Amino acid sequence: MADHLDHIADKSGLIASLPRSDPQRKLAEKHARSCAPCRAALEEGSRLLVMLRQEMTPSQSSEKPVRHPGASAIESAMDDWPRRLAWVTVGAAAVAWAFQLMVGGGFEFDFDCATVSLGVLAVAIGSVTLLKGKPRLVIAVAVTTSGLLAYLSGTAAGFEPGIGIRCTFRELWGTAIMWTIVMVASRRAGFVPRRWNAVAMAAGGALAAHAGQHLACKVPHSEAHLLVFHVGGVILAIVLAAVTYGRWPAIPAES
Repeated sequence: MADHLDHIADKSGLIASLPRSDPQRKLAEKHARSCAPCRAALEEGSRLLVMLRQEMTPSQSSEKPVRHPGASAIESAMDDWPRRLAWVTVGAAAVAWAFQLMVGGGFEFDFDCATVSLGVLAVAIGSVTLLKGKPRLVIAVAVTTSGLLAYLSGTAAGFEPGIGIRCTFRELWGTAIMWTIVMVASRRAGFVPRRWNAVAMAAGGALAAHAGQHLACKVPHSEAHLLVFHVGGVILAIVLAAVTYGRWPAIPAES
């Protein structure tokens, strides 16, 4: 049963288009060494990819490269994961937000704070689902919104590093939850998000977590605390996502 789930013949073209260092490609090649049908499919996918690259090479008689119809299919499979997994992303962001309410030590319902928190959550969800193909803009929106939330909420002095460290870790945990949900769903759907798309998704998750902390933090109005530990948590989550991308264990898509 396990071997059957590892068959990659139906997605050999996508796997062949991945970098040789990609964990999913390494896992597929390892399986293909002991599975003749998958090995043949992977070799055929590699030959197809070579042909596509040759077709896209500009000819001497034309200024524009000739594109093979199959090239757009591969590019679509690599790039349109936000559209196909939009609902998964929305749900994952909501989970990252709700997680803060469950673990935060200062949660007390306040209508005004709840309105702001839900508004920021909407920005987080909208940025990763609507700004398709603009991951750097998503990251900029996340950091800017987080900074504005902290700046406008910080009306009192205070640093509270003991609480702040816990707030940062809670934001990171929330981001990791969203990252894991979307990455597992995308891999199982046969998609491999590019680095900056994955980092943008993490940025959205971190902003959603910060929105939850607006309701759950014990010191929601301490300016220095918010800027260092809440905004800092969003920035740290983005950096960690960029650094660890490609080092997570490959999750094979189901056959």
